Amino acid sequence: MKRIVIGFMICLLFGNCNKKDKRNISKRNSYIISYEDKKLRKNTDSIERNSNLKIFLPKGFYRENQLIIDKNGNLFFYQKEHIRISCNYGSENDTLPHFLDLHPKDIVKIPESSLNDFLSENILSKEKDRQVLIIASQKDTIKNIAFLDFLNDNKIPTYIIRRTTQEEDTVLEYKKNNKYYNSENIRWDKTRIKLPSIKP
Repeated sequence: MKRIVIGFMICLLFGNCNKKDKRNISKRNSYIISYEDKKLRKNTDSIERNSNLKIFLPKGFYRENQLIIDKNGNLFFYQKEHIRISCNYGSENDTLPHFLDLHPKDIVKIPESSLNDFLSENILSKEKDRQVLIIASQKDTIKNIAFLDFLNDNKIPTYIIRRTTQEEDTVLEYKKNNKYYNSENIRWDKTRIKLPSIKP
């Protein structure tokens, strides 16, 4: 009887170790934007060289839904008006992000524990072609556990990960410091943002 009990305990011990190992292997501990971008470009170049396929990577900076990860790993979300566009809506010339006229009140903070529910409620409830998420990070390396778990268990059909724009950084800073914001008082770097042309 002792042998059976000892054998059973050993099986339980090894069974639990294997489960822990599987969980640890499947979880990411970071996401490096520049590395993933290079890997994606290399893979698409390889496919294009070895086949007759032409791969078009999405261009432009914004879609209807944006998730921002700040330097401290905090999560923020904002939406912009949905505009249906055709595939070649001039995005090939879109090398600079255009001015959105984003305001601190447009950005909401998301509790880490609510990320999946929040995004499901605000994105998956929309029509299929609107279920796109832009993920923008202030740092090249993302270590936010809630976000990495979201990538692992992702239900959002299409997402793009990029660095934050000058406007997102600026408006987010004003929001976090609860300061009065007026875009006309900001010295925008015109090499980093496409401002609207002023009409006479």
